[in-house]
Amino acid sequence: MEFKKLKILHVIPFHPSPSSFIFAKRQVEDLVELGLENHVFYFNTSMSVSGFFKQLKEFKKVIADFHPDVIHAHYGSITAFFASSVKNIPFVVSFQGSDINFTNDVHWIREKLGKQLSKIAAQRARHIICVSERIQSNLKTGKEKSTIIPSGINTRIFKKLDRNECKRHLNLSLNTHYLFFNSNNPVVKRLDIAQEVQNLLAGYSVQLLSLNGSVEPNEIPIYLNACAATILCSDSEGSPMVIKEAMACGLPIVSVDVGDVKERIDGVNNCFIVAQSADAIASKVTYLIENAISETNGLEILKLQGLDNRSIVRNVEEIYNDAIREK
Repeated sequence: MEFKKLKILHVIPFHPSPSSFIFAKRQVEDLVELGLENHVFYFNTSMSVSGFFKQLKEFKKVIADFHPDVIHAHYGSITAFFASSVKNIPFVVSFQGSDINFTNDVHWIREKLGKQLSKIAAQRARHIICVSERIQSNLKTGKEKSTIIPSGINTRIFKKLDRNECKRHLNLSLNTHYLFFNSNNPVVKRLDIAQEVQNLLAGYSVQLLSLNGSVEPNEIPIYLNACAATILCSDSEGSPMVIKEAMACGLPIVSVDVGDVKERIDGVNNCFIVAQSADAIASKVTYLIENAISETNGLEILKLQGLDNRSIVRNVEEIYNDAIREK
């Protein structure tokens, strides 16, 4: 007897950057590998009211052609609201961070509207995935039907590589200590603090290796492995992928207590939670450099936490099955 493949229609916000929503795109790839049938609808969030309804018409045509068992929105706000507007198909939403947590990088009207649309989507959802415990605790509705499932890491892509070889590949100085920093949203990520850290450590020949989303996703492991450490000083996060990616690469981490970072690096040696100040971050980076510390047991802890991509997608598949069974 041949079993019918689950058919999942994924809704992901469109952005021209190759690394934008890469966690969602990779999860779809992992679900394909697991044996599910998948189709991605990229929703353009920058549009007019007429543009919204034009996309909705296109979305309904995709549904009529694909006949999905489940619709899965990989972000809240208007994306999840859009995806949840079609009735009679089980709907799942993944909340990632700024779609639930307060952020100060957008106008207050847009911020308030986005949170209200997330709330409506949560009410409509059969099941809710939260990528961290903090996001779940901040849910205004639907907490009882939510599950914490962080995005998984493909440990075949993110792994320990030779640092000097990575530096040569990127034409970087072999004598410089680079700090990996994700600056794709410089206001929320606090690029200003990261730059101050670099200034404080000038005597140690330290430079930021700051990425703004323009690097091809499969090149990220090379950038990570070229660095002495990863630093994170954001005002707000959900479950930052860079932390789990750094763990998989065995890279020391110096981070503020934001999102689920504290839970992720619990038990990982040579990783630190510090105050949100350049002095506090610089102090720990200095410790790493002066003691020639360059490795962690991050990969081991990542696997113990079940955060490898194969473990995660099996959990997501179970959410789909639950959503189908529930009425």
